[in-house]
Amino acid sequence: WLAKVRLSKALALFGERQPTVSVRIRYFPFMIDPSTKADGEEYVAYTQRRWGGDGWTHSMRALGAREGAPYANWKIWPNTTHASRMLMRAEQHELGDALIERLYRMCYEQGENVSLRETVARAASEVGVPGAVEYMASDQGLAELEQQLRGAKVGGKRVSAAPTFSLRAGAAAGFNFSGAQDTAQWVSILEQCAEQVA
Repeated sequence: WLAKVRLSKALALFGERQPTVSVRIRYFPFMIDPSTKADGEEYVAYTQRRWGGDGWTHSMRALGAREGAPYANWKIWPNTTHASRMLMRAEQHELGDALIERLYRMCYEQGENVSLRETVARAASEVGVPGAVEYMASDQGLAELEQQLRGAKVGGKRVSAAPTFSLRAGAAAGFNFSGAQDTAQWVSILEQCAEQVA
C-alpha cells in the first residue's frame, strides 16, 4: 500500500515535469504466502504465528501514516487468490491500477476482508470492471492465475518479494528492483527511463 501511494505521487510529479511522456502501469499477480487460509486470517493471530508478532510492520505503518497510507484498520491478512484473478481481468480493461487502489484501501484502511469473493466483486464493480459479480461467482481465471504464479519472473529471476517492479522504456533494458522506493527515488528512476526513449 505504501509502495502504491509513493508511486502515485511520483507519477504525478513526473507528469508535471514530463507532460509529453506517457507511462503505463501493469500489475501481475503474486502471493506472499499461498498457504494463507482461503478466507484470510485474523491479522494479529497470523503475524504471531508466522513471525512471532507484527513488529516488522511498525516502521512501515509510521512511514505510511506520514505519506497517506497509514494502515489504520488492518484486521485481516488476506489470501489474495480472488483479488489476483480479478486483477488479471481488470488489466484487460486497463483498470488494474484502480482495482489495486480500491482493494488496498478496503484491506488496510477500512478493515475489510479482500480474501472474500463478494468483497472483491464489490471492489471491481465500484471501479467499473465489466461482469465483475458473475466473474467472481465463477472459477474463471484460476488456471491462468496458477500458471502466472508459477512463472512469476522479473529479469529472468523468480519473483520472491512484494512489491517487485520491472520498468521498461521502449526497447531499452529498463530497471528491475523490489521495495517501496521513496517518491524522490521513483521520480529519478522515471526520468532515467524517459531519457532512454528521448
